[in-house]
Amino acid sequence: MKWERLDNVDGQRQLIVEAPWSELAADYNDILAQYAKARLPGFRPGKVPRSVIEKRFRKEIVDDLSQRAAQRFGREAVREAGHESLGLVEALLIDCEKDKPFRFQVRFYPMPDLELPDLGSLKIDARDGDPRDQISVRLLELVPFEVPDKLVEEELVRDGIVGAGSESPEWRAASDRIRLMILLKKIGRQEGIEVDDADIDRRIAEKAKEFGTSPSALRSELEESDGISRLRDMLVAESTLDYLLERNQNEV
Repeated sequence: MKWERLDNVDGQRQLIVEAPWSELAADYNDILAQYAKARLPGFRPGKVPRSVIEKRFRKEIVDDLSQRAAQRFGREAVREAGHESLGLVEALLIDCEKDKPFRFQVRFYPMPDLELPDLGSLKIDARDGDPRDQISVRLLELVPFEVPDKLVEEELVRDGIVGAGSESPEWRAASDRIRLMILLKKIGRQEGIEVDDADIDRRIAEKAKEFGTSPSALRSELEESDGISRLRDMLVAESTLDYLLERNQNEV
C-alpha cells in the first residue's frame, strides 16, 4: 500500500491511497465464500461454481470488498501518515476492480491536541449520584473543546435523530458524548489501558446473543462499517471510567 497527501478541506485531512490486488485477494476470497453459500436454481447448496458466483453477484461482491478494503487501508494510511482520526475514516472516489490496483481517497478529521487534567482533581461524592456520571461531567468541565458539526450530526443519525439544531439538548448531548469518548481514549492511552482481541470477541458474542444473531455475522457487519474500531474505543472508554472510579475511591 502507498499513500499521498492532498490539500486539507474544511478542517479535514485528505490522502490518496493505492493498494495492489495481492493485498486484497484474501478479502475477495473471503467475501466470495460467503456468497457461495447462496442457493441458486440448478445447483446444490455449496456446489455453485466459483465463476457462476462471481458473475451472478459481481456488483455485490465488489461493493462489499470496496467497503471492507477502504476501511482497512484507510486506517492504515492514516496511521502511516502520522495521524489519528477523530470519528470514522471516510472513503470516497473508490476504484475497485478484480485483479487491478485498488484506489480511493481518504478524508478524516484529525484527533485534537488536548491537555489532559490532573486525574487527582476528579473528586466525586457518592451522595451526588452515579460516580461515573460525576467523573464524566467533571472531565467535560475541565477540558472544554469543540468537535466538528459533521461528527455531531453523524452521532445524532445513529440515535435516529434528524434535524436537531446546534442549540438543542439532543445536539449538546451528542457533542458531549463525542468529547467524552475522546478524553477517555486519551486518558486510557496515557495510563496504559488497552483492549485486546479477546475483549472484542467477548463483547461481540454478548451482543450477538442479545440481537439473536451469530458472532461471525455481527462481526462481518461491524467490519463493513468500521464498527470494530468504534467498539474498541467504547470498551477502552468503559475500562478507563472504571479505572478513574477505582483511583478516586482509593484516594478518598
